[in-house]
Amino acid sequence: MTKLKRMDKYSWLKEVNSQMLQQSLKDLERAFKNFFKKQAGYPRFKKKKFSRQTFRVPQHIQLYIKEDNPKYGLIFVPKFKEGIKFRLHRKITKDGKIKQATFIKTATNKYYVAIVFEVKDVKVQNTSTNILGIDLGIKDTITLSDGRKYSMPDLFEYEKRLKRLHKRLSRKQKGSKNRDKARLRLAKLYEKIANIKSDWIHKITHSLTSKNQVGKIVVEALNIKGMVQNHKLAKHIHMQSWGKFKELLEYKAKRCGIEIIKADRYYPSSQMCSECGYINKEVKNLSIREWTCLECGAHHDRDVNAAKNLAKYGLILSVGREPSEFTPVDRALAAEPKWGLRVITG
Repeated sequence: MTKLKRMDKYSWLKEVNSQMLQQSLKDLERAFKNFFKKQAGYPRFKKKKFSRQTFRVPQHIQLYIKEDNPKYGLIFVPKFKEGIKFRLHRKITKDGKIKQATFIKTATNKYYVAIVFEVKDVKVQNTSTNILGIDLGIKDTITLSDGRKYSMPDLFEYEKRLKRLHKRLSRKQKGSKNRDKARLRLAKLYEKIANIKSDWIHKITHSLTSKNQVGKIVVEALNIKGMVQNHKLAKHIHMQSWGKFKELLEYKAKRCGIEIIKADRYYPSSQMCSECGYINKEVKNLSIREWTCLECGAHHDRDVNAAKNLAKYGLILSVGREPSEFTPVDRALAAEPKWGLRVITG
């Protein structure tokens, strides 16, 4: 880094706080380590123009909130002569200690700052004994064991607009201002789609984890990377953002004292009758949305039945049984309100 600063081409590095540069080098080192461990792809070079850019400040950060309008404030960081104005997205705890700040410039030329605070670990007392099963799907993004279904907002119109904007961009001459304008319009639409999905996921995960409703949540341990290899389903799976949903659900559940249980990937939640435990292998066919149990005659909605079985999976684990020991009797009895636990079903 010292040698680079001496070169005329990179003399601008002298204007940057040394700790920010060190953080960027650490990020680069981590990216290559993950690549060599086969945990990530080869690090991609990011262009100065038209890309998401970030830098991290590890210390010497000062924050001031306006007393007359607490939604706004100033942040001071090294090498910046003046404070940077910002609008608060959420309340800041007074007891927290600032650990670092990450400044972000999006591809649409918007600026954000993410500030990390160190606070005392407050253990949340969750007294609920309810167990909720969640089935992830394509037709309905999530289905709960109580019968409720939630679907990602319809983004079909945005998909059509994306295609049109991609075509317009491809017709523009490289290096022209019109191409830059077309690229910005496309980036704004991508950002809007991402914001719609993110907002929906945040609201759903909050509603599932708040108000002490459940003590345990059971989700499938899906092999999403393997599933997107199916080109017929890949686009639909990406649009549902299962990975993002599970990530936020785990984070918010931990904060609310809720245990997340991941059901075994090969647990036949869709094929198993939630009433008697009979396994119908024909239900492997994804086109079968409803079916009737040949053993007990119970009629099932595919996704609701799967969610109920996931909730029962959590109940059986709670009494010390392993999935390999599950019997049809276990599966049938799991619906009974015993052991002080209750499966949430419709």
